[in-house]
This record gives sequence, C-alpha cells and structure tokens, in this order.
Amino acid sequence: MDFIPYKVNEVLENVFYQIPKELFTNPIYNSLDSTSILLYGFLLDRLSVSMKNKWIDKDGNIYIIYSRKEAQKKLRLSDKPVSKAFKKLEEAKLIYEFRSGFKKHNIIYVGKIAHQSVEKTMNRIMSDSIIGENTIIESENVRRSNNKYNKNNYSKKNSLEQNRGNFEQRKYTVEELESFYCNISKGK
Repeated sequence: MDFIPYKVNEVLENVFYQIPKELFTNPIYNSLDSTSILLYGFLLDRLSVSMKNKWIDKDGNIYIIYSRKEAQKKLRLSDKPVSKAFKKLEEAKLIYEFRSGFKKHNIIYVGKIAHQSVEKTMNRIMSDSIIGENTIIESENVRRSNNKYNKNNYSKKNSLEQNRGNFEQRKYTVEELESFYCNISKGK
C-alpha cells in the first residue's frame, strides 16, 4: 500500500469521533486508560443514533444499546479488556448500565463529565513543574526566547545549558487565559 497524502480539498471529508480533552487532563479521570476513553467517545457518538430512534426513558433521559461484541469489534480487542473498560467508565460515573433481561443487550446511560473549575485549574501549585507536569498557566506563561538580544552569560557555562536556551516569563490575567482556551466556559 502506498502513502497518499491529503489534498487541500480533501481535508474535511472524514467523520470523527469526539473525545473530550478533559478525560485526559482532569485528575478525577486519572484511573481511565486509553481504551476506556476511546470507548466513551464511541458511546457519545451512539447518542445520535438513540435520538433518531427515540430511545428516551419516561424521565427524558437518552439511553443507548451498545453490545460488548460491538465494542470488541470496533476497539479490536477481546472480551476481557472491553469489559474492564466498561467497568472503569461505570466506576468513574460516566456510564450507568441497566440489565434489560435475559439474553438482551444492556441499556446504557451515558453520563456527563464532571468538569474541573477554572479556579482549580489556575490555582495548581507550581511544584507540579518540578516533576514535569506543567499546568496550563505555566505552559502559556513560559516561552522559549532565543533572540540575539536576550542572551545571558550563564548559558555559556556548559553545553547542556547552551542547548536549553533562555526563557522569559509572561503574565496573563484570568480573562486572557480564558480567551486562549475555547473549552473553558465562563460563569462556572
């Protein structure tokens, strides 16, 4: 099979699964592995089918029917890891399964993500960066500065420091940071 790159007019021709970024960044969901997160994206996608089929309970909640076999086929995994992924999603309160009867598929309710507040994100301690876990603010505030006017004499001490370059600190207000990230909603 040959490599065929995308052309300009073909970029938007694919259909995508949506996977919330917060599943990767919110500490509440640290227990989820990539299989569980991908499965959650499949289940979110299936909600549109449920809307078309009018699979809505008496309380107005949308439910889906999604078999383990179908998940195994899409994820290309055996029964054990798929069952584990369903269990992890249930433990994280992202799904609730209801048995509909003997030899029938389970009814699955897909739960909403517990969003992390903006204040909590912005008040993370700076010590995270010491162990390599940079916060949003730290990654936005610290930018590499390699211009010829901003060199200091300390970087010439050894070759490791020469390769690292200089960093300049930028200060942003909460409003400016919110405007950088479209997923941070105002007023929460």
